[in-house]
Amino acid sequence: MNNLLRAQRKKGNFELIRWRSSVASQAHVFGATRGFLVLATLIGLFVPCALADRMYCYQKVIEPGADGGGRIHVSGFTIEVKPIPDPNVSGNTLCQASVTGPEGKIVYSFDDWGAEIDRISGKDINGDGEPDVVLVSYSGGAHCCWTYHIISLGKKPGLIREFENRDTASFEDLKGNGQLEIVIRDGTFDFGFGLDHASSVFPVLIVQLQGSEFLDVSSDFWPTYEKEIQQARENLTDGRIQEFLHSEATGNVYELEHERTKSSILLVFLDYLYGGKQDEAKKLLNKWWPLNSQEQTWSEIMTGYCSGLRAQLGIATDVPCTGKIAALHRLSTRHETSLATNLHITH
Repeated sequence: MNNLLRAQRKKGNFELIRWRSSVASQAHVFGATRGFLVLATLIGLFVPCALADRMYCYQKVIEPGADGGGRIHVSGFTIEVKPIPDPNVSGNTLCQASVTGPEGKIVYSFDDWGAEIDRISGKDINGDGEPDVVLVSYSGGAHCCWTYHIISLGKKPGLIREFENRDTASFEDLKGNGQLEIVIRDGTFDFGFGLDHASSVFPVLIVQLQGSEFLDVSSDFWPTYEKEIQQARENLTDGRIQEFLHSEATGNVYELEHERTKSSILLVFLDYLYGGKQDEAKKLLNKWWPLNSQEQTWSEIMTGYCSGLRAQLGIATDVPCTGKIAALHRLSTRHETSLATNLHITH
């Protein structure tokens, strides 16, 4: 069972269920319990229990030093996480993850605040018929960040791809056909739309790694998005939506109920978009969002969708992002040119 999402099959569909990792600051889905979970992380209350069956190196936080660690062996390779002395800070420790080849040569390694060997390690992640390993590094921030390092243990061992996100990911064979999907709660919109972290929206993104290229397969799993939309809409009564629109118009936007309604509405917009139904997302935004900020909000949605995690993965090149990416590139180029001119820099 992976540390973020578990896939359950139901009549050919699957349901995504969130599981907490040791770093509970990601607990935006737990609402009021999030404060306790963050506190528990900081005082180290539940870390040993949470990691009892996992190979993870973590900081003890309250007292100096790191703890945990472990190793596995796959196809002659040794994959290990362990605490090490910080070479730059006397008395401090870091967590090191490494992949060592059959001849004793280190194929890949990194040091960070925390490190884990993902349970999927040893499986074929990218469909080339050779085993891979997934190492996860955590930066130690309150809400960020996790980096996933996907490493081949095949004939040419080494890093295949990596990606960073403000939440964790899960590797699942959702269709049962041997091809693994990577299920991610996209953290691009964390603190977006004027929301705090606890109310922020983390839409599901589902990709495959084919060779060394990521492929967005989210639309293949539309029933998953549809179910989440239905659950959100059960709480979005006409009264709540009208109250939301009224509070936006009057400026009374800081009440908890308003934040919850805003978050639910945004999740519905983003689920339609990530599920491949852009027109439905835009149509609903025109109905459920204040008229005077519809254009700005849609621009923020599309900018995040086209230039956030999906751009990092290299999957933001198709419609509807082709024109958006070009526009962002032109804007970036103009900004760089203006900056260079102001600083009297010549290239």
